[in-house]
Amino acid sequence: MKRVSSEREPSSDERDCERIVVAELRRRLPEGEGIKSCEGFKHLGVQCCDTCHNFYPHDEMSVIDLPDGVKGRLCDPVKWAIYPEEYQKLEEWSRNSPEGKLPRQILGLDTDNN
Repeated sequence: MKRVSSEREPSSDERDCERIVVAELRRRLPEGEGIKSCEGFKHLGVQCCDTCHNFYPHDEMSVIDLPDGVKGRLCDPVKWAIYPEEYQKLEEWSRNSPEGKLPRQILGLDTDNN
């Protein structure tokens, strides 16, 4: 008797998306090097970004140089915990530049409309 798999075959669009993601990751990740991931930084007590990890990881996860000289592929909260000055720059930009202020104004978070 033939067994029926409960898993469905991916659609053509899903296969195309997978090919794009794999090609992008191969382009961005260094070959043959050990690459650290968010898993290796649990001791920082930072909650990973669901969007970075699950929706657009090929675009949202950053490949960065870590303080120990190794590459890391990390989501924003982990990256900012390692390099807090980068988060401070982003916060400053969002408070001071017109482009940074716009999302806050749209969401009603900006009380200073100068």
